Amino acid sequence: MKRMLLVVLMVGLLALTGLAAKTIGFSVSTLANPFFVTMKEGGEAKASELGLKLIVLDAQDKPETQFAQIQDLITRRVDVLIINPVDSDAIVSAVLEANAAGIPVITVTRPSNGGVVAQHLDIDNKEAGMLAAVAMAEALDGKGRVAILEGIPGAPSSVDRQAGFMDEMKKYPGIEVVASLTANYSREEGARVADDILQGNPVLDGIYAHNDEMALGAVRSAIAAGRLNEIKIVGIDATDDAIAAIKAGEMIATVQQQPYLQMEMAVIAAQRIINGASVEPKVIIPLKLITIDVLE
Repeated sequence: MKRMLLVVLMVGLLALTGLAAKTIGFSVSTLANPFFVTMKEGGEAKASELGLKLIVLDAQDKPETQFAQIQDLITRRVDVLIINPVDSDAIVSAVLEANAAGIPVITVTRPSNGGVVAQHLDIDNKEAGMLAAVAMAEALDGKGRVAILEGIPGAPSSVDRQAGFMDEMKKYPGIEVVASLTANYSREEGARVADDILQGNPVLDGIYAHNDEMALGAVRSAIAAGRLNEIKIVGIDATDDAIAAIKAGEMIATVQQQPYLQMEMAVIAAQRIINGASVEPKVIIPLKLITIDVLE
């Protein structure tokens, strides 16, 4: 009886002194994309290591679903919110609600265009586009016809990956961008849009996609058209499928942005906030160009 009473008293004391496990809510745009699955896994591993509870909710690329899920996390009084926005504008109302509830917010990969955010973790998306352009230009020896598969219209990552690529391409007047169409970061849409591009361009030397999912869709389309050998395909993310495609000779390059590390760092920042420490307002994750030479 005394032993049971002691256990009860200890549990109560932990709760009263705030030593019970703290909770982080992670609202992710979609788990249909392997990039964000890797991000989730990194967060779960780091949270477990630090003795934190991580609740992960998948918005399935729907802003209204993400808003409702974040409202649920606010109601559950999570200690910190980590948000990977579906849309940088649409997420603002949810961030403002978290601010009003006194729950600190961290954003990853896509920023919020309003509200108070304690820390944003991202890559330099312009640099990612530039690295992709360098890989494409080298593979084409500075001349050829290239098409682009763009991400979500208006998303900061899409805008910057396009700008970085196009700025670097100014150095290569022998390369012409003949088409640039949206495929919403989706493999299925990437394949469908690439089908249209291939049909409209009997001569095409390269396809740059703003992410690997669209690049892999382009690979599928090029294989179906019997044109993979003539088209150099470059993506961004360095997902497992993209790495396998490079090894198989189906893609020539991808840009690694380390989603596992990014989410680990976000969880560490959340712990610092919980402990009352300050965090840097913006953290840039280093990039690396991945080609067959790097993998061999």
